[in-house]
Amino acid sequence: MWEGIDISRDMLNIAGQKEDSRGGLWQVDIGQGWKFRPGVFDGAISISTIQWLCVASRKQDNPFRRCCRFFQALYECLNIGGRAVLQFYPDGKHQLEMITTAAMKSGFSGGLVIDYPNSAKAKKYFLVLEAGARRNLGIVEVTGIT
Repeated sequence: MWEGIDISRDMLNIAGQKEDSRGGLWQVDIGQGWKFRPGVFDGAISISTIQWLCVASRKQDNPFRRCCRFFQALYECLNIGGRAVLQFYPDGKHQLEMITTAAMKSGFSGGLVIDYPNSAKAKKYFLVLEAGARRNLGIVEVTGIT
């Protein structure tokens, strides 16, 4: 079983058309948090999403608060030892620090994996997190994964 969340109704409609739809779909702004039962999920995967938390599309949006709400909601719905892998493209060092600081503040341990760190086109960032004890996030650079 799985649950999918997206801010876009159109993307949820596309996901709902897939044959293997044994999960639920929810329209959610992840920067506002969400409510699933505590500890209900074993893991979470996100692709090219969390960098958008750092963008203030409205005057009242605070990017760091949006990041904190996301990571707090994620931490709460994962069971202890639950893991999350979040692939993203930060727009500079400030966004990278904002995202990792919000994750640590929420209680996650883990680290940052950078795939193809010396490539302008193929470089990808993966935040690999575990719900549990607080530890500092480390950085690992990977020259390529095959």
